[in-house]
Amino acid sequence: MSGKLWTEEQFNCPVCLDLPNDPVTIPCGHSYCMACIKDFWSKDDPKGIYSCPQCRQTFCPKPPLSRNTMLAEAVEQLRKGALQSEVRDSIRSARGLSSRSKSRLSTGAVLCDMCKGEQRAAVKSCLACMSSFCETHLKPHQTKKSLKQHELIPPTSNLAEKICTQHKYLQEFFCRQCKMFVCWLCTSNLHKDHECVSTKVERQERERSGDKVHDETENILGEMLRSVERLQELLEEVLDQASLEKMNQAQEVADNLEAEIRERRKRDTEMKDLADCGDNIYYLQTCDTMSSPFDCGDLPAVHVNHNATFEPVLEVVLALRDRVEDLCNQELGKINREINLDSIQAPEPRSREEFLQSVILTLDPNTAHKRLVLSEGNTKATLQGPTQPYADTPQRFDGWTQVMCQSPLQAQRSYWEVEWRGRGSSMGVAYASLSRKGNDARSGLGYNAQSWTLELSDTCCSAMHANEKRDIAVTYSPRLGVYADLSAGTLAFYSVADNMTHLHSFRANFTQPIYATFGVGSGVGVGLDFALGQFSSSCDSIKICPL
Repeated sequence: MSGKLWTEEQFNCPVCLDLPNDPVTIPCGHSYCMACIKDFWSKDDPKGIYSCPQCRQTFCPKPPLSRNTMLAEAVEQLRKGALQSEVRDSIRSARGLSSRSKSRLSTGAVLCDMCKGEQRAAVKSCLACMSSFCETHLKPHQTKKSLKQHELIPPTSNLAEKICTQHKYLQEFFCRQCKMFVCWLCTSNLHKDHECVSTKVERQERERSGDKVHDETENILGEMLRSVERLQELLEEVLDQASLEKMNQAQEVADNLEAEIRERRKRDTEMKDLADCGDNIYYLQTCDTMSSPFDCGDLPAVHVNHNATFEPVLEVVLALRDRVEDLCNQELGKINREINLDSIQAPEPRSREEFLQSVILTLDPNTAHKRLVLSEGNTKATLQGPTQPYADTPQRFDGWTQVMCQSPLQAQRSYWEVEWRGRGSSMGVAYASLSRKGNDARSGLGYNAQSWTLELSDTCCSAMHANEKRDIAVTYSPRLGVYADLSAGTLAFYSVADNMTHLHSFRANFTQPIYATFGVGSGVGVGLDFALGQFSSSCDSIKICPL
């Protein structure tokens, strides 16, 4: 029975993501609000060619729009609550069981960001919280009114990197002209006239291109290897042939010498016999013959080059090796251009041990507000009522009780941890161009486009950038870890205790060097008090922790 039931989300208009008003169905079968599809097609009026925002099927001329009466009645029943709550619960339960089953079967399941100790598989990812939740930690999104408005999607790893910052949809398409990932709404707006394909198609084409280059490289290397083996065989044949020729010459000389030795031994025996002969006439006749020298002829010359060396062979082999290396470098360069190996980055750390490649930070006294006292080697800032005798410098904050570090972040990946005490504090990063004077939003950390921060107090937590606030549900967290990846454009905050808990991540294109910056006594709900000089008796401080 559950296979025939539908959820409210499945009736939503894909453009406004709400139940459709005056639903219409276009020729490809997809349905939209009358106003939404008219507004979407208004951009196509100059061309006269209209397309479906979902399947991209084109129509010419513009199809007439008529109200889908059956769909309108179904939507109206949904609005009136015609579907009983227990039926909806059964649907959610069935989907939850299916998700858990798939999590157990899948080796690449997305893990819950909130689980401590043994992490369970996530069943949903939240586009507002930018985190993934298991069934247990998802319950606040199903019960709390403020969290019910958050948009949930199937579990997705590295969510912040895969969400369109403009439309908050998954980036499921790749724009070949701009070389970037986009969502389906981007393909109909900013990238409308560009060649956009799904990420799956792009990957398949690159894999085919990479396989082709790999096969060509394998063939070339195979041919080079066969050439080297053939050269080695030729060298062995030449050496064997030269060696055999010299051996034959030496053997001929040895045979001639042995024949001469035998002949001389024979003559020696005959001369002994002749000496014992009593016939004088025979002796005289034979003596001259035996005294004549041997006619052995000239022995063949055997020339041995004592200066012979394998240097020429070595030079040839080294030159061949250099050619092979050059060829390999050329092929690797071709692979790099085809597949863009430089874009492959190391995975983001997931455990505290992986994060502990720290950066050394020190606070800049020339930027500290006059009510901040720096200590412990300029790694701690404490808020006090009396002003300090600091010199007036252009870099000093005179409104917000803030302080900036001396040097910008140099490494592509940096991590540091901060402890805070008191009513509240804020910590983040900022450009050097952040205004230092006055107590308006231009100088406040997170209240402008030049800074990103996490504001904390003992009761609440909030992420701030460009004066836009996002509340974060988190318990009291006196120690925070901050991770900045400049190449990926990521700034992430973590609560550090027995385990690291992800709080929030910013996605940004850092166009200037960024500095670690801190606000003391300027957390959620107290920043205005201190900006106006209304101090309490509590001792507020931040401290950069050694790692």
